[in-house]
Amino acid sequence: MFDTNVFGLFDVVTTFAPLLIAAVSGSNTAPTIVNVASIVARVPFPFSAAYNATKAAVSSYSDTLRLELSPVGVRVTTIFMGEVSTRLMLQDNISFGEGSLYADIEHKVKERSAHHAKASMTPDVFAKQVVSKVLSDNDASYIWRGTNAFLIWLLNAFGSRKVFDSTMKSSVGLNDKALVKMVYERGERLAAASQGQDKMAGRVG
Repeated sequence: MFDTNVFGLFDVVTTFAPLLIAAVSGSNTAPTIVNVASIVARVPFPFSAAYNATKAAVSSYSDTLRLELSPVGVRVTTIFMGEVSTRLMLQDNISFGEGSLYADIEHKVKERSAHHAKASMTPDVFAKQVVSKVLSDNDASYIWRGTNAFLIWLLNAFGSRKVFDSTMKSSVGLNDKALVKMVYERGERLAAASQGQDKMAGRVG
């Protein structure tokens, strides 16, 4: 995931940056790099830690790149993508497996995914809004578009981290005492099974 979302981005920018710098003198508008981050770079989206981390990396990289390239006339804009109905939202992509601590709440995560998929902005509407904003606003360092993007921006700017944590936990049942108890009990069983395997391995050795 980091290869595609982060390291691949590094390679593309490294390759094209000299061409953009060379284009500055012959352009009426600043050559622009548009990097797509996500609202999950700002909000803790449970059970998507690796994806969240890649988008946080894109956000941080873009901020640094903007400072590095602004003196030579190249603009960098970061898109904070809200919920958009892509294949990432498909329930079929969600599977914890019996070995997971959270297997008992997989159904809650699938419910969250189904809800988001229904409520999300369509890709064509998202693309039109982003392109329109990029072309019309030469000073936009950040663009927040997609379902709930403005809400996350607002909470990120003026809210409390506790709001994020509480909302995200409730969205997947992590505030449900019965479900949390099941997670805890599964953890105990997995720990006991692991200790049993270690003892067995010791006897064999």
